[in-house]
Amino acid sequence: MKKIRTEVKHSKSKDAWNVIGTTLGSKYKIARIPYTVVPDSEILNTRNKHEALEHALFISKCFNEHYREQGREGLI
Repeated sequence: MKKIRTEVKHSKSKDAWNVIGTTLGSKYKIARIPYTVVPDSEILNTRNKHEALEHALFISKCFNEHYREQGREGLI
């Protein structure tokens, strides 16, 4: 599997978090994690946005940890 480092950024045009590859030659969106905006409910909006961020960070962490494990194998 190709090594991909990732980061999480908020979408500029949608209510969603994006997991984006940052490795040179692999700069593309890996995942989009949308969340629902509820009119007139700041509490629900904050909760939905935070939950989507947690999911995005988990996906990104999985890619980044896999990247580190592959790097260690090369040193052994």
